[in-house]
Amino acid sequence: MLRGLIAFLVLAAIAAGAFSYWYQRQLAFEAEQQTRVDELTKQLHQLQTENEANKTALNKVEQEENRLASENQVLLKELEQAKVTGKLPKTLPLPYPPK
Repeated sequence: MLRGLIAFLVLAAIAAGAFSYWYQRQLAFEAEQQTRVDELTKQLHQLQTENEANKTALNKVEQEENRLASENQVLLKELEQAKVTGKLPKTLPLPYPPK
């Protein structure tokens, strides 16, 4: 009987040690995963900020492109008129310098 009790206590001590080891590893794994989630969240916010800045810059470029296209159309009309009439227009609008 004493031998069975000692065997049970030894096995219980081994099981408790194994459980403690597993639990510590589980805590370390969860902490590592939380760190990775925090890093990825930070990176996501940074990329969203950059995306908004890029959208703003793209909008400015598109506005400038549209403005230049409309000025180009006006100048092409004036050029066609000059070819037809043989005269240069008196008031030829000068394009604005690029921004």
